[in-house]
Amino acid sequence: MKREMVYLFLLWTGLWPGMVWAGQTEVVELVGNGEINWSRGVILAKGSGAPPREAKNIAQARLMAERAALSDARRNLVEVLKGVRVDSETTVENYMVKSDQIRLSAEGFIQGSAELREQRKYLSDGAIEVTVAMNLTGDFLTLMLSQAKGAKELKSSKVPVAGKRAPQPPLPPSEKKVEPLPEQPIARVEEKPVLEDKPIPALADLPKFTGLVIDTRGLSMRAALIPRVLDENGQEIYRGQYVPQEKAAQNGVALYARDLTAAQTNPRVGKRPLTLKGLKVNSDNPSEIILSSEDAKRVIPFARKGTFLEDCKVMIVLD
Repeated sequence: MKREMVYLFLLWTGLWPGMVWAGQTEVVELVGNGEINWSRGVILAKGSGAPPREAKNIAQARLMAERAALSDARRNLVEVLKGVRVDSETTVENYMVKSDQIRLSAEGFIQGSAELREQRKYLSDGAIEVTVAMNLTGDFLTLMLSQAKGAKELKSSKVPVAGKRAPQPPLPPSEKKVEPLPEQPIARVEEKPVLEDKPIPALADLPKFTGLVIDTRGLSMRAALIPRVLDENGQEIYRGQYVPQEKAAQNGVALYARDLTAAQTNPRVGKRPLTLKGLKVNSDNPSEIILSSEDAKRVIPFARKGTFLEDCKVMIVLD
């Protein structure tokens, strides 16, 4: 069943049949004998197999060469998968090392990878070259989202609560305590009314944008499975709690392009995407985009259920 889902995904993305490994506008990261295609949300790897001498006939030799090639391609695919960034601090390999369950799950996804039959090559010496592909969304991304959420919660639990002081060691007997000065009356200052922000408009009153394109060229952003969009105060605009995990897993949190026009015309973001220029990336986490205050105000009204952001209709343009 998993392999059938991979076939359907590859057909939908145009990767199979007649796939080309890398378009000029696509964000592709080469890893060993494979690649991470961040523009399509897939990883690919090649493998080869030679017919064994003990084969009894041509048919058996070809079958055994095919099996050897697929095994080789999937071994290479494991290495590609390990290099996939969940965010800029964590790769899939980090999770695989920490958990046998994650490692076994990842191996299961690899075994469910689909061969791109149009890419198969039969060589003159009887050897076979094959290409296999694995979808980075669906069940795999569900697993990564769960792991990232757990890691974030664990990290947050270790942060000291604001306002609480750590216990102080007792003062030595020779050190005298200084009595505090008596409190002085504080002059009363007239409070000025705080200007409230304008309420977020109703969904029906929002501009009819169909997606979001963020141009980060020149900012050295790094592609990852789970990018984040923040305002200048560090508040998360996307992906917030309003994006259901199942939608993020199904669609991918975001896809990437190297050309602004290619991103704006990608079917993912519809016919009228909101296009913004990233202000900078987080120096500690270059998979986090920071928007200017003005641009953040344009996005924030869409950071809720019922908008294109809930459906993860986001494209990011990289260098």
